[in-house]
Amino acid sequence: MTKSILQRWSRASKFAAATAALALAATSATAAIVATAGAAVQIAPPPSVELNQLQSNVNLFAFNERQCFWLNVPLQTDQGAIPAFTKMSSHFVSGDPNTTLLLTGRVRFDAQIIGVISTTAGLDASDASCGAPGTVYPTGVEPNRGFEPSPPQADSYQIIAGGFGIQVTMDVPPLSFSDHLRVLTRCECDGDVCGGD
Repeated sequence: MTKSILQRWSRASKFAAATAALALAATSATAAIVATAGAAVQIAPPPSVELNQLQSNVNLFAFNERQCFWLNVPLQTDQGAIPAFTKMSSHFVSGDPNTTLLLTGRVRFDAQIIGVISTTAGLDASDASCGAPGTVYPTGVEPNRGFEPSPPQADSYQIIAGGFGIQVTMDVPPLSFSDHLRVLTRCECDGDVCGGD
């Protein structure tokens, strides 16, 4: 093989590798937690969020669930239904005290929130489609895992930071259940919304 042929082959190989790297970067979109504050702390998806498996009297635990997946059917949220064929990411906040919990935390995402699920029925209905692979959820087992009406309890959330963050207050009385919240964000690809591509 002559030197010029080797040089051309080397240049072609480098170009192919660069093209493959760009293609991989373009398809590896995420919509993730980028910051927490107050009582909220970010963790990796845990083995379980069932009752008494992720306990703390000082922390609310936040983690990323499924990232940039296509929604096959409409999904009901507190803000209304997210249409089928939406590309989105899911995130979870859990409060499970040893004794009594009244904590407030904030979670910020790198993509805009498109829906929040705070009801027990909504959480149960979305665990299979939105839950983190490998994490066990109390689907259909824990009757009060969602946010209860205020009053009597102080469960509440507010979408903040121009739609990129959420402030959560969880009020779990003694001998009660845990509180869970699911946050759904747009899937972003290099700054562009991936939905419909």
